[in-house]
Amino acid sequence: MTGRTPSRQDSLLGQATVRSLLGGIPSARESGGDALAELAGLVRKEADELDGIAEQLQSLAEYAIDQLKVITEGRDQYRHRSTDGVLQLTGLRIDMLLARRGAAVQHLTALCAAYKQASPPAAVPAPGLAPSPAPARRAARR
Repeated sequence: MTGRTPSRQDSLLGQATVRSLLGGIPSARESGGDALAELAGLVRKEADELDGIAEQLQSLAEYAIDQLKVITEGRDQYRHRSTDGVLQLTGLRIDMLLARRGAAVQHLTALCAAYKQASPPAAVPAPGLAPSPAPARRAARR
């Protein structure tokens, strides 16, 4: 393992993507009509889906690292004429999750663009959620 177990917050790629594109998460009680409320719901749903995919990918990558570490440390059990195929299967699953993650990011980005276009000019993200700080402000805090 890498020595660090990431927290759930570290794997919230969907939430982070929405915050970077919209400045916050759209409210569940979005005003501005049925279409805007529907888009807000789709944005939240796709962000959650992306978060789930990112968590699965992270977990599977950590598993592959653990399996390889066992081999590099010489702790694996050598069995003549036998292979478990663990890394073959894991590699394929990681590739599939990477493809799903890429598609989910593209879909979420398109949903955020549609939401932004459908929103009134003064629309505010979800109440109680602070917008992401601007890059200049983050640099000033360091």
